[in-house]
Order: sequence, then C-alpha cells, then structure tokens
Amino acid sequence: NGGVILPELQHTRDAPAGAALLLQFLAAEPGVPLSARVGRLPAYRIVKEKVSFPRELLADAFEALGRVLPGGVREESDGLRIEWRSRRSWLHVRPSGTEPVVRLIAEAGGAAEAQSLVDRARDVLAGAAGG
Repeated sequence: NGGVILPELQHTRDAPAGAALLLQFLAAEPGVPLSARVGRLPAYRIVKEKVSFPRELLADAFEALGRVLPGGVREESDGLRIEWRSRRSWLHVRPSGTEPVVRLIAEAGGAAEAQSLVDRARDVLAGAAGG
C-alpha cells in the first residue's frame, strides 16, 4: 500500500512523515528533478503470497525458517521478519489476525531472489504443517 513507517517514531503508517521525507530528499539537491533522483536509486522487487497455515504451528515454523534461512537479523514483534543487510533483502512471515493464513512478503534486488525467499518460506511452512 506504499505507507511509510518510521519505527523510531511509531509503528503505524504516517502520510505526513512520508511527505516530509520526500521534501528532505528533494532539498538535498535543489534544482535536480525528482525523476533524476529516483532514477539513481537501486531498484527493489517485492513478492507477496498468502498461504493457509494453522496459527498453533507458528512457533515451530519460525524455528525451522531460522534454520533454513540462516544469517539474517531476526525480529519477531509482528510475525517473523528476517533481514539480510549485506544482500539488501528481507522476508516477513506474518500471520493474519482474522483468518488461518500467513502472509509471505519478501523484498530483494531482483524479482527472482524475492520469489526464491517466498518459495523457501512456503516450503518450510508446508513441511511444518505436515504437507
């Protein structure tokens, strides 16, 4: 949905903060068009999937994900998020609060790498669920 979240301030989407960040970005190089500035930024791809998964098996699945996808920084305040800073990629495995599904979201420098993270997570979840 494109919302901006600044965890050092709050953990919710904040449109005014997004606008302020954009203005700060533009002010760093006065007179340079936004399109030129954006064109110099690295491109990232996001892949999202939703899979059926029983909530009671999440702890085992999160443990298995850590074994299958090692080397990242783990954060578990909202599901499981693993970030590989050197590769500039991350995976977020987030259970729904309203239905028996888990959302798999990955971002990486290319679509193939993001899809690979989601595929590996889906395989781990299937194994944890006995499928």
